[in-house]
Amino acid sequence: MTFSLSLFIKVFLIFQTLSSDVVGVMDGDTIELRMVSSDPRSKTRVGKNLRIRLAHVDCPERGMPFYQNAKRFTSEKCYRKTVKIVHNNEYDRYGRLVGEVILPNGTNLNQELVKAGMALHYKKYSSSWGYAQLEIQARVKKVGIWGI
Repeated sequence: MTFSLSLFIKVFLIFQTLSSDVVGVMDGDTIELRMVSSDPRSKTRVGKNLRIRLAHVDCPERGMPFYQNAKRFTSEKCYRKTVKIVHNNEYDRYGRLVGEVILPNGTNLNQELVKAGMALHYKKYSSSWGYAQLEIQARVKKVGIWGI
């Protein structure tokens, strides 16, 4: 019992959640919350709405095939909705909080992007076996970017 309680406390301390309305979708893997950023690690974003960089995934950038598809997918799923962000208090070099987006229906937006072929598993920053499997399944089904 002591071991499991200790593990629970460690997991609880590592992962945190916050909840807010999505007021912007910058691209397929970046959203903006109605929440003023006050952490100095958010760099130039201090005092502005908090931007979230979706963990484990990499969507096409502006000008690339499927950029608009990925952005539209993210918008349809979360724009103007209240979402939960599961994070470990880590910020990227642009001052965005890195986390997973949990939609109002309980699904994980990050995983849904990979399943639909709208994003790659971002192996440079993620060693998640689950995301790797989702990408393999999307490739086999030839959905989204894998159908080109």
